[in-house]
Amino acid sequence: MWLPKDERRLLEGYYVKIGEPGKEKWFEVPSWIPVIESLRVKRSARGVKGYGQSDQKASEHDKLDPKDPAKSMREWIKRTSRVHIANAALQARKLIGLHDHQSQAEVKGISLTIEGYDLGRKYSSWWTWSGEGFAEYKNHWIWLIVSFAGGIIVALLVNWLSG
Repeated sequence: MWLPKDERRLLEGYYVKIGEPGKEKWFEVPSWIPVIESLRVKRSARGVKGYGQSDQKASEHDKLDPKDPAKSMREWIKRTSRVHIANAALQARKLIGLHDHQSQAEVKGISLTIEGYDLGRKYSSWWTWSGEGFAEYKNHWIWLIVSFAGGIIVALLVNWLSG
């Protein structure tokens, strides 16, 4: 199954950080923003601290730009909502389990299902990740254009080499 980018990166991060199906860990939702925005998901996911494990809480005040706090707050809310939307989609697809904290709104208990664990494992390796992408897009229309362009290039190359 090929997921959208935010969901794919978040699921890979959960696989790296949680590591086994059914095990629940608690995290602050904003701490997953760097994972969604990073190209190196494994490295970013390893840096995510569990709830109560870090001395410094991720708060909106850490993200504010003193020159334009309203703009930076809107940006922070937008980035946090990406994590919430990806979590909701992963939960709807039955790849993760989400549980709300009793008193903290931005803290969620996250656990991987068997399917989520398997898919996260596939996304964590380039070989299996690229295979998933190819399986999803092997019948895409872009391959028709690439094949046509490749045929023209090969025909020109054969004509040039034979002449």
